[in-house]
Amino acid sequence: MPARHLPYPYVQPDASRQTRLEIEVLADKCAHEWGYRSGKSLDAVCKAAGVDIEYSRRPNEIMLDVPLDDQPIIWLPRTGRKRDDRVIIATALGHWATHVDDTRKANPGCGVQALYEPDTPEALEEANAFGLAFLMPTEEFMESWAQGRSQAASDCFDVPTKIAYLRAKGLDLGDTA
Repeated sequence: MPARHLPYPYVQPDASRQTRLEIEVLADKCAHEWGYRSGKSLDAVCKAAGVDIEYSRRPNEIMLDVPLDDQPIIWLPRTGRKRDDRVIIATALGHWATHVDDTRKANPGCGVQALYEPDTPEALEEANAFGLAFLMPTEEFMESWAQGRSQAASDCFDVPTKIAYLRAKGLDLGDTA
């Protein structure tokens, strides 16, 4: 985990106020730029995005740490499960793609830390929307959902079934409870 007493202040990401469609388009663009295809390991994707992955013990409060002059790091719980880790990584990449540049411009001289439990939820909600769209592109998701709903989508995209339900709800696929 990052040091408690850093030589410069940190801020949490500012929400970008993008629409769900804009976030979907950005997630698709980033997937192509970073070479992501459904089911692919996210380690190579993070490397292409210029972000490192590390593990930490509790308390694990920071999801994405973006220091001023060092490589950004996604912090995963040491005891996490692979499917949960994939969702955390995709959400952190959502912060990286959606919030970091604008937050840095608005707060020069500050690092950026996206927390698992932020002070305000808007930026995290946008990052979650990015992560879901990134891991489960709309057309592929709808095909897997039609084949077997949450279980088929969970298996296809290597995510927990509750995450497949969230994606279905976001796409208004009806009866997703």
